[in-house]
Amino acid sequence: MKKLLIAVLLLCLTSCATITNSRTYPLRVSTNAKNASVKVYDSVYKLPTEVKVTRSNKPLQVTLTYDTIARDYTVKSKIMSKTSLDNIIFFGFYPEALLVDILTKKGYYYGDELFLNIYDTLPEAKRIISSRKKHTAYEENSFNINISIPYANIFLLQPESEGIKKGAGFFGLTLGAEYFYKKNKYVKLNAGGIVSFPIPFPVPLINDGEVETLVSLYSTLTDNYQLNRFSLGYGLSYSFYRYDHDFGDDNYNQKDKSVKGHGIGLSFNTYYRVGKRFNIGFVYNPTFISIYPQTELLYQHTISFDLLWRIQI
Repeated sequence: MKKLLIAVLLLCLTSCATITNSRTYPLRVSTNAKNASVKVYDSVYKLPTEVKVTRSNKPLQVTLTYDTIARDYTVKSKIMSKTSLDNIIFFGFYPEALLVDILTKKGYYYGDELFLNIYDTLPEAKRIISSRKKHTAYEENSFNINISIPYANIFLLQPESEGIKKGAGFFGLTLGAEYFYKKNKYVKLNAGGIVSFPIPFPVPLINDGEVETLVSLYSTLTDNYQLNRFSLGYGLSYSFYRYDHDFGDDNYNQKDKSVKGHGIGLSFNTYYRVGKRFNIGFVYNPTFISIYPQTELLYQHTISFDLLWRIQI
């Protein structure tokens, strides 16, 4: 559990944009001038075009050429609003995550499209931030890598000789891979862990009192349907459960407990895509057969509110 908590703490000090944004991105450039070209960095492009630009906190200088006229435009950089929103939602440490975006420059951009208006008296390009809600189309035989944080988790466990243990808490980490065998269907292999961390902010805790902790490490294999922004999945799961009971310093005569168990069951998930890569959803992993410490029919489950990135490769 300590290793899992350390991993979560490190990830929460990492920025949303640092993980998902590349150092460069495509910028569309257009104009109302006829037979025009644009110079960006040291290259010249015929308009309209798409230019690969490097993220930076410095203004981007472009030169529009048409007829015999050359006009210089300045494009101011800004912090991505979606990046800021993702940092607020995805991590408790928004100021620290935003600082990572600023230092790495991956949180900056110049908009999705630039329009160079020859009738504008100001030498500043009009930055267009696309508001079109496009559905990401996945091609047949394509792959995705998943990174997710099960932000809030619910547990129902039955550790041996302990009865039913219910609990809820925060944080975890999962990694997965998806293969689209059709444009709207894919198989997903996922592995990760969740924990009942008591508060929604990953900070060190010192607790001398009695504490119960629930942990689940699991792997799942699911078949999934992609329905525009929604995805639905079902399949099999293998889960490792652990129940820890720390009696604290005040009960020094009590010996701490750690009870482990393994189970086989099903897995269900549903997600809604918010941005190009970011998804929010729920994962339900019920197990019905315990195979350790003994083989028996035994119902246990975990439910997670999941924040997930899907990265095409």
